[in-house]
Amino acid sequence: MTSQSTDYTLDLERLDDHLDRVMQIIGDHIRTVRTDPVVAQTNFEKVRASFPSELPYQGNDPDQVLDEVVASFPPVNTRIGHPRFLAWITTSPSPAGTIGELLSVGFNQAPLSFKGGPAATALENIVLTWFSEIFGYGEGWGGTLVSGGTVANLMGITVARQAHVPNVAEKGLQGIEKPITLYVSDQGHMSISRSAMLLGIGHDHVRSIPSDENFRMRVDALREAVEADRKAGFHPFCVVAQAGSVSTGAIDPLNDLADFCEDQGLWLHVDAAYGGAALLSETHRPKLHGINRADSVCVDPHKWFFVPLECGITLFKSSAQQKATFRAKAAYLGQESDWDLKNTNFQLSRQGRALKLWFSFRTYGLDRLAAIVDRNCAMAQLFLSLAAASPNWTPAAPADLSIACARFVPEGHERWTQEELDQLHIDLLAELERSGKGFLTPARIGGKAAVRLCIANHRTTEDDIRLLFDVMTEIGLRLSANGLRLAQGTAEGSRT
Repeated sequence: MTSQSTDYTLDLERLDDHLDRVMQIIGDHIRTVRTDPVVAQTNFEKVRASFPSELPYQGNDPDQVLDEVVASFPPVNTRIGHPRFLAWITTSPSPAGTIGELLSVGFNQAPLSFKGGPAATALENIVLTWFSEIFGYGEGWGGTLVSGGTVANLMGITVARQAHVPNVAEKGLQGIEKPITLYVSDQGHMSISRSAMLLGIGHDHVRSIPSDENFRMRVDALREAVEADRKAGFHPFCVVAQAGSVSTGAIDPLNDLADFCEDQGLWLHVDAAYGGAALLSETHRPKLHGINRADSVCVDPHKWFFVPLECGITLFKSSAQQKATFRAKAAYLGQESDWDLKNTNFQLSRQGRALKLWFSFRTYGLDRLAAIVDRNCAMAQLFLSLAAASPNWTPAAPADLSIACARFVPEGHERWTQEELDQLHIDLLAELERSGKGFLTPARIGGKAAVRLCIANHRTTEDDIRLLFDVMTEIGLRLSANGLRLAQGTAEGSRT
């Protein structure tokens, strides 16, 4: 009998050669990530046109397809690992995490059940155990690996809803007597409101609680809102606290909120997608005191733990409550195991995300990661100190962790409208991006625009912070001078 031709399978005759080339391409990207522009100046139409786009009925040699990848991706890739990529909290991935990701994709396990991926299932239990220890959860904890903070928050609020409305799985929200209400500070992430929409709670039943001068949820305002809702016939069920808010990195008073939720019988969910890594640091760990009292916690290893996208975690104080919410049964899945991951979240088919996390932690160790977290926080303080010492800048918010916000102060700013000042900050950051020297995003602090640096990057140094500050100062001075001349010219023209 002749062996089956590879024409009838999808195997490749020169697989090792192609894999070697892929490794070279990835290695080149990592090695040059410091030197290339942070963000490419291009547009969608140009990028799309760089790819062959006709539906391919006949195949091509993999080397040709790799040539097409090399021609199209590297010239326009956003250098998320660049030391001056300080925009979103999508952090610089560690090379060891990349190796773990490649292995995971190559093994292609399906850990919805233990039989679908024995090693992937066991490894998820191991890394979740690590995080339960980091977050101080005791016996009976539960957890799951998901795509990121948005889904991790959704998982936590889903179990909270099930715990407070036990028949919701059968009857839906149509079967409840009182509308349920959710509470989050005015600094909360948009994923909380989106979760409320997906869960049928509705945006109108998410209460935005005022924050104080340090952008922390006011417990007194929360108490007033809960009392008012109960008197109005609503059913308060969940409070979402921030442990590292998206705009300023603020940390809500977790211990006080835990006291309040215990007293009121409310579920406490903590969004620590970004700030959870502060628990690695002896210096910053006390800022998250009380987080172990939360009923559920969201944290993103693909943020400040330097793991490649996608990797999020939801931890639960009670594994029983988690599994009561998500348990999935179907005859075609075969005999169940106590370790089947299909019972830990809504997703059935799922990628094994634990290997890249395990590989990264095993390679670097938590002490090394903690040192980078400390350095990132120090860089935020450095930027604020530069702003405070400069006549051209003023700090816009305290830096609890590694997010720093400041405002550029143009000469004669008293004569500028707030709209003009806001636009100046947007223009300043746009020009910085065009220069290729950095990528930051604006934030609205107290209703006013500010420059925001999120320093969650293992390559960022003091030199990078000083360079960014000097470049932005030069851009700000030039833009504001042009704006002032334009305003003066307009005024003179109106007088003639």
